[in-house]
Amino acid sequence: MDELDLLREYASVFGKGTVYHYYIFSKGDFTEGLREAQVRGEVRLVTLQDLY
Repeated sequence: MDELDLLREYASVFGKGTVYHYYIFSKGDFTEGLREAQVRGEVRLVTLQDLY
């Protein structure tokens, strides 16, 4: 979840728009918290396998 919080912080710096789409890429797996956030529609998780 630290990664998602960091992305949100970076997005707030830009201050433009009201809708943000967050993507996190990983060669491995994601934490349970990030997987739950994806189910809630807060982030899109992309694995290396998804790219191929």
